[in-house]
Amino acid sequence: MKSDKKNIRVGVLTFHNGPNFGGVLQAWHMVHAIRSLGYTCHAVNYLHPTHHENNQIPIPLTSLSALKARTFWTLKKHGFRNFEDSICHHNFTDDIGQVPWDDFDVFVVGSDVIWNYEHEAFGRDPVYFGMVPQMMGKPIIAYAASAGHAPVSGPFPNYVSEGLANFEAIGVRDEATAELVRKASGREATIVVDPTWLSPEPASKWKGLPKRKYLFVYGGRADPELSALIGDYCRSNDLQFVSALTSCKGADKMYRVLDPFQWVELFRNAEATVVLGTLHGTVYSIKYGMPFILATSPTTTQKISSILDRVGHQNRLFEPGTVRKEDLSLLSSTSHPVPSIPTAWRKQSLDFLETSLAAASAQVLH
Repeated sequence: MKSDKKNIRVGVLTFHNGPNFGGVLQAWHMVHAIRSLGYTCHAVNYLHPTHHENNQIPIPLTSLSALKARTFWTLKKHGFRNFEDSICHHNFTDDIGQVPWDDFDVFVVGSDVIWNYEHEAFGRDPVYFGMVPQMMGKPIIAYAASAGHAPVSGPFPNYVSEGLANFEAIGVRDEATAELVRKASGREATIVVDPTWLSPEPASKWKGLPKRKYLFVYGGRADPELSALIGDYCRSNDLQFVSALTSCKGADKMYRVLDPFQWVELFRNAEATVVLGTLHGTVYSIKYGMPFILATSPTTTQKISSILDRVGHQNRLFEPGTVRKEDLSLLSSTSHPVPSIPTAWRKQSLDFLETSLAAASAQVLH
C-alpha cells in the first residue's frame, strides 16, 4: 500500500504565496503532513491574479509615510524569497489555464481563508471550491478551510453551494465555517487543528536570537498605553522587550527581516508573548506553550475564538485598549497555567486527514 500511496499525487490549494508568516507556514506543514503519510505532495503554485497583485503591496510614493510603508513591506518580503521552492514543483502562475492540473490525482483545499467568497482582494475564486473543469472528476478534500469574515448564512454564489456538495470530506478551522458548510450544502464539517500543529518545525541553526531572556510582541501596531505597560513589565521582570515587524514604542530590539522559520524561533524561545490581532501568532504561542495575551478587535476574534475555546484560554483575549497592568500577570507561567495543544484533538485531526486521503486514493487506484 505504501508504494501505491507514493504514486498518488496530491496537490494542496491554499494561500501559500504571500508575505504572511502564518500563510506560508500552514502551507509548508500541510504539504509535509501529507508527505509524512506516504504520498507525493506539492502545493499547487497558483493564486488568482487579483490576489497575487494585492500580495505585491503596491504603495505609491506620495509622502514620507508612504516611503516608510513601502520600505517596511520590501524588507518583510525579503525574508520570504524562494520559500515556496520546498513545497512547489511547478513554476508560479496566476493563469488558471496554465496550471498543470493533470499532474495531480487528488486535491486538498484549505488551511487559510480560502472560502472567503465575499472578499474582493482574494478574487472570489471558484478554484478553491473545486468549481473549474480541470478539477472536476478528481477527489477533493478540505482541511482547515476557513471563510474568514464572509457571511456564513448566505445567500451564497452558486459555485460555493455546488462546489461544497462535491467534496469527499470537509475539515474546517472554525465553527463559523462549519456553519457556512451546513447552510450552503446541508453537510456537516469536522473542525480540525491548524496544520502548523501537526508537526514541529525543522531544527534551526539561526544565530540571531536575543542574547538574554525576552518577551516577544508580534502583530499589529501596539498603542502607546500598551507599549508602556509592556515596557514596565519587562523592566520589572528583567526581560528584553522584543518585537518583529511590529511598531512598539520603547522596544529594546525590533526585527525587520525574518524568514518564516526564524519568526517561529522567536516564539519558541520567548518567555512570554503579546499577540496583536493575528491568528498564527496565537497558534504559535499555544504550540510552544507560551504564556500570552491576545489583543484583537471583534472583527478578527471570530477565527481565533474556536481555538481559544478548545484550549480553554478565552481569558487571554482582550479588545484593544482594555489591557490593564494586572492582566499582564497572564504572562507569568508561575501565576497561570500555560496553554497547550489538546492531544486528542490533534490526533483526531491527523486521523481525519489520513482517512480522507485513503478514501480519495482508493478512488484513484480503482
